[in-house]
This record gives sequence, C-alpha cells and structure tokens, in this order.
Amino acid sequence: MLRQILSRPFFRMAGKAIRHPSRAVLRLVLKARLRRSSVDEERGRLLALLSRQFGVEAPGLLAEYRRSEFHTWFQQRRAALDRFDGPYRFGTTGVFECEALYLLVRAARPRVVVDTGVLYGGSTAHILEALARNGVGKLHSIDIGRSPDEPPHDHFVRPEVQSRWELVIGDSRRELPPLLRRCETIDMFHHDSLHTWDHMTWEFETAFPHLSADGILSSDDIQNPPDLPGIFRENAFPAFCRRRAMQYASFRNMGMAFRTSGSPATTEAQPERVSDPAHLPPTWARSRSWVESPI
Repeated sequence: MLRQILSRPFFRMAGKAIRHPSRAVLRLVLKARLRRSSVDEERGRLLALLSRQFGVEAPGLLAEYRRSEFHTWFQQRRAALDRFDGPYRFGTTGVFECEALYLLVRAARPRVVVDTGVLYGGSTAHILEALARNGVGKLHSIDIGRSPDEPPHDHFVRPEVQSRWELVIGDSRRELPPLLRRCETIDMFHHDSLHTWDHMTWEFETAFPHLSADGILSSDDIQNPPDLPGIFRENAFPAFCRRRAMQYASFRNMGMAFRTSGSPATTEAQPERVSDPAHLPPTWARSRSWVESPI
C-alpha cells in the first residue's frame, strides 16, 4: 500500500522537486506563463487559424477527435501511466498540445512527417491517428531511447496505426540528417526532443531545407525556459521563424509555422508573430479538401 501511495504522480513530482530544485522552479515559471490565457481562448484561436489556413471546418475535426475511440484510449493510457509501478519520466505532451497536433495534421494532410522526441508516444500517437483518419501519410520518429524498466515508446500508440510508423532509436544529431536524406522532401517536421536553444535551432536548421514548398514546422514546449539563466531568453522557435521569414503562431506551449515562397534559405526579414490568426495575410490562405478515412 505504501509503495502504491508513494508511486502516485504527486509524490513522484515532489521527490523530483527535492532532488532537482532548479527544475521545480522552471516548472513553476512554465505554469505561470500558461496561465496568461485560458485554454478555451487558445483553442478558439487555433480553430480559427486551421479553418482559414486549410479551408476546413476545424470545429468539426475537434468534434471528430473527441468522439473517436482513440480519444477514449488515450485517456485510459494516461491513467495507466499514472498507475505505472516502475520509473517513468515526466514530459508527456500536454492534453491541449496533443489535441492541437491532431487537428493540425488532420487539416494539413501531410504525406511525410518527421518528429523527434517520442518518449512514451503521446504526441506521436496523435500524429499517427490523424494520418490514419486522412487515409494517407507516414511518420518517421527519432528518440534517444529509454531504460528497460520504463514504459515502452508505443505506450500511447494503438496497434491499428503502427504500420504508418518508423521509429529510429538514437541521438537526433546523428540520426536526423540521414533520415531526412532518405525522405528527401518532408511535409511536416515536429520538434519535441531536447529543448535547449542550440539543439532546437540545430534541428530546425537541419529539417528546414527538406520541407516542401508549403511545409509545416511545429514545436512543443516553446514556453519552457531551458534553464535558470535563460528564463528571460526568447525561445528558439520564434527566433528561427523570424530568421527564415516564416509566419508563425503559438498556442499555449505549441508553435506552428508554414513555409511559403517568402521563406528562403537565408534572409534578414523578420515578420511579426501572428497575434490574431483570424487576420492572417492572404498568402497563408490555402484551401485543401479533407475527407474522413477509416483506420
């Protein structure tokens, strides 16, 4: 009984805070930043962006997600992770950000997606489920690996969608370049691995030349301070987007940007962040039809 009590997430979090006080401070900073706007407000902004950008009815996609078998599965698997009796790392993508990632992939209909940082498969599963609904697409993932007593990388991934998934185990600095060369052109790159300025920038710079003409760059944890000295430093995602003249928007802890003809390999242009997605410039208005496809 005592072991079960001590294994609960609250006590695990408290134990980590005692062992790593600086991380506890960073987590408090993140929570304060995320309280600046409500989840409902951020969701409304997201739905407006996706509807305009892709010519879809994003609220309908949200309703589809919430009534899906996968949505129920995901909630059950989160509960199972909380009850897991062995060691596991905190860092699974938040519920809102997972939802946003599903909606983005569902609306954009990418054919080739690359993501880094799988952990237990939270964000990865949402990409895969959206690809399966679209009826097209392949996901190539890179993760540095796990210890044998942790939950598996596919903890959140249903067996029905695993045929669309390639998982590469290793450091992205070693594995990402050959994976991108093999894919040649990708439609979407999602970062969710090491969230330091240097590593995020390196991944974005490495993936950017392989993005298709209208490719998507997205990142989780764009509000996370990398360390105590860097609390007030701008995140690498918006800084990269400005250097590449990419219009971008952020929704809670997730950022997304779209490559356009105005996103050259090098540029001095620094466009402003899109504060209101309902007023995106016409170059962002790009219609794509979508259909629901069974898994």
